[in-house]
Amino acid sequence: MIRRMTLLLCLLLLPFSVPAQESARTYVIKKGDTLWGISERFLKDPYYWPNLWANNPFVSNPHFIYPGQKINIYDGRIEIVPVRPETKAPVEAPPITAIPPAEAAAVPLPEPQESITIKTRSGAEGFISREELDSAGILIDTVDNRILMATGDQVFLKIDDPASLSPGEPFSLFRIGREVEHPVTGEPLGYQVVSLGALQVTDIDGAVATAKITVAHEEIQRGDRLRPVPPDRSEVVLKSSNRDLSGYLVAAKSDQVLLGQHDIVYVDLGSEDGLESGNLLYISRSRKATELALEEDIQLPDVLLGSAVVLETRPQTATALVLKSADALQLGDRVSTVTRQ
Repeated sequence: MIRRMTLLLCLLLLPFSVPAQESARTYVIKKGDTLWGISERFLKDPYYWPNLWANNPFVSNPHFIYPGQKINIYDGRIEIVPVRPETKAPVEAPPITAIPPAEAAAVPLPEPQESITIKTRSGAEGFISREELDSAGILIDTVDNRILMATGDQVFLKIDDPASLSPGEPFSLFRIGREVEHPVTGEPLGYQVVSLGALQVTDIDGAVATAKITVAHEEIQRGDRLRPVPPDRSEVVLKSSNRDLSGYLVAAKSDQVLLGQHDIVYVDLGSEDGLESGNLLYISRSRKATELALEEDIQLPDVLLGSAVVLETRPQTATALVLKSADALQLGDRVSTVTRQ
């Protein structure tokens, strides 16, 4: 009798033990959509986008999602439907040579129909590497005994290889600030700099160049340094890197501790590493195991924090603009290039 009651109870409970099928809405991505906007629209949480990005590894770039792609929207989460190769109807033809598994697995994503351009301002003037400082020029004198100089004043410069200069050539003026050490290794990298203004070369006489101060943000003195004015880069086109590079955030333009969207930052990767203007960078941070973790030394996946675009490259460093941040960024956070899969 007990056995029959137990069997009957199991049969009554069986329908309730079958998990319900989770329903989803499907949305087709349109031109102008971003993961940030999609997260805000459908989950009311724009800060969900790093999860959406990280959980969909076939999306190599959070800003390179394509019109026509589909996403499934569930209660509290979003999944991007992978782009699959088009299936063509079979035709009678000579036998097809089998594709090696390695080649068959490499299904390329479609190229974006339009390039993505970021409007920005130049930002390299907030930091200078030790190598650049060694070759920077110096303001050595003016026409009288005044201590401070301003717009319109004539000054004299000492520059490496003055014969290579030409009248009209512009230079930016700066003053050296605190020394910047690598946040991970402690190695000296360069210096924060204070932008003072600009000048223009008017004449070259032997080892000395004559110039006129054209812009003065602050009072200028003998001993202030100068370097060529970087290109006026008002736009930069995003592009994936052809190299897997990894480095760190090492400094910020305003020397602040916590960083976020639209801040100018500096990384310890440069043109000698293969980094280029327009490359997109992921920003992440090492994830620490909890106190209850079963293994103390376990290596957990990094926390994805945001993205940045490279504005200018120097031989060993680069300037970048933070595009998105899901949390406050810090010096020492890891950066890595986005490569096309």
